[in-house]
Amino acid sequence: MNLKQTILTFFENNLFLKNGTCPICGKVLFVSDRFLCHQCEDDLPRINNPTCRKCGRPIFAADRDVCIPCAKRNLPFSGGYAYLNYQDGGGKLVAAIKFGDRPHLGIWVGRQMGAAMAQCQWISEVDLLIPVPLHPNRREERGYNQSEKIAQGILEGLNQTMTKAPVLATQILIRNRDTPHQIGQGREQRLSNLTGAFTVDQIETIQNKTILLVDDVLTTGATLTETAATLLEAGAAKVLIATLCAVAE
Repeated sequence: MNLKQTILTFFENNLFLKNGTCPICGKVLFVSDRFLCHQCEDDLPRINNPTCRKCGRPIFAADRDVCIPCAKRNLPFSGGYAYLNYQDGGGKLVAAIKFGDRPHLGIWVGRQMGAAMAQCQWISEVDLLIPVPLHPNRREERGYNQSEKIAQGILEGLNQTMTKAPVLATQILIRNRDTPHQIGQGREQRLSNLTGAFTVDQIETIQNKTILLVDDVLTTGATLTETAATLLEAGAAKVLIATLCAVAE
């Protein structure tokens, strides 16, 4: 190895983070414990009030406490929290976690979520934290489940402020059918694709428990509807949801 290669290798291994760049703007990240550049972290489209009490997505009228999609449908979950708007940096962040081989980014942003979620009135009720599962084929292809990484971070964030945080359970909800990507499909088509796609293992573990379901994105709510219904049918007392990003009503 010549001197130039030696110097380049040194900088690659010691100066830059393994992921190399900010996943939102592309700026080079130097040695740091940060996963986004300062500007993009400051500009993250965090969701503020008013929000839907059922799913956590932003709503446009302060005189309502439920979004239009939740008002139209009898959804099985009892409450929800969403951290970021899917617009702008939120969508890019999800894409980097999901498709950019950045599992540690999911844990990092999940930790921010957990710290914020500690303020939710219902968080002390939660017994189990369950990420929406991937089918084994999809998990093998990706190398990890992005929702599981986000859930891991949420637990770490909650542990910083709660004396008794929920238990992370990653083997209870099983995806037994490899459904197609849902991007670009309407709610009815998504629900049709997902019908019967999930089962519950270790049913005794969820009996009469309050469960927080974790997913990366809330769009139509089809995935969370099917998974929540599956858990309730298996004996869960209540299901709440938490998503990294949500599309506004």
